[in-house]
Amino acid sequence: MKGTFVSVWDDGTEIRTPAILDETSGSVDAETADVENLDILEREYFESSDGEEYEICPECHEYILKTVMKDGIGSTLYEALVCSNPDCENQ
Repeated sequence: MKGTFVSVWDDGTEIRTPAILDETSGSVDAETADVENLDILEREYFESSDGEEYEICPECHEYILKTVMKDGIGSTLYEALVCSNPDCENQ
């Protein structure tokens, strides 16, 4: 899926670059941008051409996050956002 990779920085700067989301694996291939003079990254997401946003993993910065059910206390479950990359630490 074609779209835009967006990074949002603490000073309000938004960097937008063309990107492609592989909907099967969740990987995002984006053009690189110069962020040398920017300080704290607040958020990254992939925006599809129809405006839908997919949060990018804050650990690997290469895959979208997906919602999964995790075991809670006792026999409860809860929803958690994890990286689409099974090798990422954000599981």
